[in-house]
Amino acid sequence: MKFEELNHRLENTLIELGLEGYTERQQKLIKLSKQGKNQLIFATPDQDLIDGMHFISFMRAPEMLEGSPRVLWITPSWESAREKVKSFHHLMKRTDVTIELADDKSKIIEQRNAIFEGAEIIIGNPKRLLELYNQNGIHMNQLSLVIIDQAEIICKNPITIQSIKRIAESLPKCQKLIFSEGTHARLETFCEDICIFYETSEI
Repeated sequence: MKFEELNHRLENTLIELGLEGYTERQQKLIKLSKQGKNQLIFATPDQDLIDGMHFISFMRAPEMLEGSPRVLWITPSWESAREKVKSFHHLMKRTDVTIELADDKSKIIEQRNAIFEGAEIIIGNPKRLLELYNQNGIHMNQLSLVIIDQAEIICKNPITIQSIKRIAESLPKCQKLIFSEGTHARLETFCEDICIFYETSEI
């Protein structure tokens, strides 16, 4: 999706934010996303990257689709989940696309109901996402993209790894983008456990 098209879908929000086009790193990330392949992406988690992750998420969920989520964004902690949801709001405020939070510091019933009512993008930490999955609170069949954020942190916690692996068992054949700032002894095994095949890139 060209910058002009995305800006049009976001009702000129990007131009109002002072943006004139994708950065070089964002262009590379968008290209990787369009290829549809599973990727382990090594990148510094700055605002440039986060905006790029926002863009590819919206490209996979540009409009409502019967309330079925198209993007699942997994972050290491409830704090990071809340930060990511908050960081989306300035982009999506004029669209019909709904983003829902799934963190284990909020009431699960309220989150499950909100997701059932319609959520195109879900952002959460592994513990709460697994709880919702076990309660049939997330329909996986329409997922197009799974983002796993800060994998180098996720890999430090065996319980967190097991939660994601359990969720991954029932994921459809959708693209998985795994982002990591650095390497970790468990990172390669983790990627192999949730992806039949993946490529490695650096942006």
